[in-house]
Amino acid sequence: MEVGDIKKPIPNTVEGLRELLAELNLDTKGQKKILKEKLRKHMRKATTEKKVAESQQSDSLKEIKKKRLQPFDYYLCFDVEATCEEGVNFDFLNEIIEFPIILVDSNFEIVDTFHRYVKPSKNPTLSEFCTKLTGITQETIDKSASFGEVLLEFEVWLNQHSLFKENSSVFITDGPFDIRDFIEKQCDHSHIIRPKYFTRPWIDIRKLFGKFYKCEKRNINGMLAKLDLTFEGREHSGIDDAKNIAKIAKRMHEEGCILDTNCVLMTPPYKLRK
Repeated sequence: MEVGDIKKPIPNTVEGLRELLAELNLDTKGQKKILKEKLRKHMRKATTEKKVAESQQSDSLKEIKKKRLQPFDYYLCFDVEATCEEGVNFDFLNEIIEFPIILVDSNFEIVDTFHRYVKPSKNPTLSEFCTKLTGITQETIDKSASFGEVLLEFEVWLNQHSLFKENSSVFITDGPFDIRDFIEKQCDHSHIIRPKYFTRPWIDIRKLFGKFYKCEKRNINGMLAKLDLTFEGREHSGIDDAKNIAKIAKRMHEEGCILDTNCVLMTPPYKLRK
């Protein structure tokens, strides 16, 4: 019989019982009946502790399996803000005025941030509605770089992290709009050919969230609410939206979701104006 870490039969003599109790650093005082009871208590305790340890190890292994390996080395959480007017539809000539990226690794820990404001070229004066919605002021925009200049800075930053090169990478957006539509419009305005990294498949987290949790598609606040999380920062701030997308992605990763591409660039609904 196993007694703690000692594998031997339980003695039937007082001397043998006391010798075994001494090996286990237990009290050796008492008569034969008392000594046997001390050994039984020790065995019950050792058995319970072993079961608890095995259960904890099993839970730990389950947690490791739950957090499955992700298919990309890095994820770029991306959420632009653009010029807008109250009451207009999607045919409005939006121009990007905030270009934020939260870079996370495959464990969805934040690695770096790229954040620039952009000066629009077609309509450089922001509407009162746009400033109130995004929190971006005219003063900020007036001293910002053009989209083309920001894009060059962004590409230097991508190279610093070897993104889309040695390190496999993918964008995450809330819906398809940022890459499918706003980038398309802005490249048109700036007479820039869409960069290759914006032609790759990407992750629409809104769509993936609905599929993984078997619920209707939700916006950032809706996804956070479903996860019992709260929005951090200012709504419709591009950088804060990107941070909260990263927060949602991390929770989905922790709950076993594989964050892989589910959005492919096709002809956008926006009709290019030449």
